[in-house]
This record gives sequence, C-alpha cells and structure tokens, in this order.
Amino acid sequence: MAEGGYDYSFVDKHLPDEFICALCTLVARDPHQTDCCHNIFCDTCLKKLRRSTRPSKPNCPLCSQKKFASFKDGIVNRKIIGLEVYCSNREEGCDWQGTINETGTSIGIHLNNCPYQLVPCTDECGEEIRRSALETHLADDCTKRLVNCKYCNRIGRYQLITSSNHLDECPDLPVQCNNEGCNEKILRRSLASHNETCPKATVPCEYNTLGCNKKIKRQEQERHNEMSILTHQHLTKNQLEERIKSFGRNSEVFKVSQFGNIETWQSPGFYTSPLFKYKMSLLVFPNGKGAGKGTHVSCFLCLVAGEYDDILEWPFQGEGTVELLNRLEDKNHKKCTISFDDTLPEKYRQRAKKGTSTNGYGIDTFVSHKELKYNAIANLSSSWINYPTYSSFISIVKESYMQWSP
Repeated sequence: MAEGGYDYSFVDKHLPDEFICALCTLVARDPHQTDCCHNIFCDTCLKKLRRSTRPSKPNCPLCSQKKFASFKDGIVNRKIIGLEVYCSNREEGCDWQGTINETGTSIGIHLNNCPYQLVPCTDECGEEIRRSALETHLADDCTKRLVNCKYCNRIGRYQLITSSNHLDECPDLPVQCNNEGCNEKILRRSLASHNETCPKATVPCEYNTLGCNKKIKRQEQERHNEMSILTHQHLTKNQLEERIKSFGRNSEVFKVSQFGNIETWQSPGFYTSPLFKYKMSLLVFPNGKGAGKGTHVSCFLCLVAGEYDDILEWPFQGEGTVELLNRLEDKNHKKCTISFDDTLPEKYRQRAKKGTSTNGYGIDTFVSHKELKYNAIANLSSSWINYPTYSSFISIVKESYMQWSP
C-alpha cells in the first residue's frame, strides 16, 4: 500500500485546504478526520505517527489533544478521487488527463499502459526503460538478451557471448597464425591443422630421428634436403646398418631397384638356418595382387630347390615375418606374419623341383599405397630360425630418394 498523499499534478492549481494532509502536506489519500480539531490526515500518515510513539498514544499533531480518535471521511474522499490530474509523464510528452478515481478509469490504470511510463526490464538486466521502448531494448540493447555468437552461432546472454570468457575460447573466431611471417587468419578450431601445413612454421628436419638437428621453416625443407643430401644419405646408411645388425647373424639384405616400375620382384634365394636349412625366396608385387591389386603392395614367400632338400622333412613347416621399416623414425613399422602349418595346402609347402619354386603364399594387402605416400625403395633382409624349429624375419625399408608410383 502506498504511503502518504497523492503527489500528482492537478488540473486545478487551487485546491481547498480540507483536501490537504496536515502531516505530509499532499492531497490526502484515504482521508481520515480527527474528533478533536476535525482536520484531515492520510490514513497511512496517522498509522505511522502512532507507530512512532508506541507504547504511548500520540497527541493530535495540530491541536495536541491527548488520546484523540479519527474516522474515515467518506465525503472528502469522494471529492478527492474525483479531482482531475495530468499524467505523471506529462513532461515526457504524454497528454493524458483524467481523475484519481482508484476504482474506475483512473490515473493508476492509465500508468499501467502509458507508453511514457518507466518500467523495469523484463529480462532483469537492472535498467528502467520507457514502456514504448521496451521491445527495442529487449531486442537490441539489453545485456541479458539472448543472442547468437556471430562466429560459432552459440546461443547465450549478450553479456556472456560478447565477453572475453567466450571469445577467448570461441572455436570459430578467426585468429592470427602465430608463425612469424604468416599473415593468415584461421578459425581457432583449425589453427592446429593449419600449423601442420603452414609454410612459415618452424619444423625439425625430416631426418631428425636419424641425427640431423637442423630446424627450418617448412617452406625451406626441400631446399635444405637438396643441400644436405650427402649428409642425409650418410645418416640413413648408418641407421640401416644398425637395423640390419639387429636382425641377427643370419641376416641378408635384398635391394629392389626401380621399385615403382616393375610388376613383380623376387629376391635371391636365402636359407632359413645355418645348418640343414630350407631355401626360400620373397616375392613382392609393388602394384598388388589378388585383393590388393592396384591398392596395396603384396608380399609372398615360396620354397625353391636347395642343396639340403634330400635330407629335410617335407612338407615344410615354419613361420615368417615381413616388416616394413620406417626410415624417418624407429617406430610405426609395418609387419605381418606368414605361417606355413598343417592348415595350409601342401602345394605351398612341398619340395620344389630344381630350377622351380612353389606357389607363393603370403599377404595380398601387406601395405596400402596410401600409406606409402613418401618416396620409397625397398630393402629386404631375412633371418630364419627353425619352427617348430623355424621363425623368419623379412624386412622392407622405405627410402626417400626413389619415387613411388603405384
């Protein structure tokens, strides 16, 4: 309930004194008359006076009568609520004019709809806005309005979406590449992938795992390789020698020349163990065979006639491992195992006649052409141990100075 009298702008500038509250000096709201001096007071003003003097009862504020009483003056009230007033927003441009009448067409009802009235923002941003401008405020100005980020389209309060809390993490905000000399702006989500191809990024030499510690801009890598070809070849040779040693004392190295220009390559024959050994050969199909035709490199092992065949047991049983070595790093090597056991048809395991070999058995899809995206040649080395007396290791090593052309 409102306290005190009516603080309106009245059409009649000269109002009778009987309408004025003696305490707040405004036109009395819910006027009450005292039984002592018969003056008019607002009901709320008298209640406030009585609260302020508790537990004692107050004296009349005008005549000082002790223990005065008051009653509602209906006649004066009807006259007051019939007084004509201007809208409280008259100075802002509202030309409405009506009465105080609180139960009919009154100023209170008008103010609930007046376009010039200040109202709180319905999104609770703390602002007070003219009712006529509220819709525009909610759509364009309110700090708590819902908006879409113009970069990532995320929905949120304007105050959050435009703050550093969001913009510092927005995945689609264009940001400057941090590589010196690169002027590109990239979506934050794509920055990492851009850095993997940015020509201005500083990267280690491709031969860093072999011992070249040079760091250059990516765009200078090719020129560096051309100028350092002898150094890189020397580093590669050293690693290959170490790798070959790791295969054991029975290791052999087979080099496939012109790797991309042949249909089939077959290694020279090699033996599986130092004593009473089977003789075998490795078949390589650079452009694939069977299920790997045109998409993969295929590898097969076959038995060939050897000098110890007369004293060996047939059909042959054993196991071989074919390994593709990554020359750029000592990991991510490609390996497969080829088993010659009782489940394999004998045509693959039977003794070969002199000058011939058995049908090759192995892997159609040993390594895909997509995986061999770098320049390559193949070096094949083998080391065999009897399985249950024999186990085999055959390796292919990629090199960078020969073009792969599937």
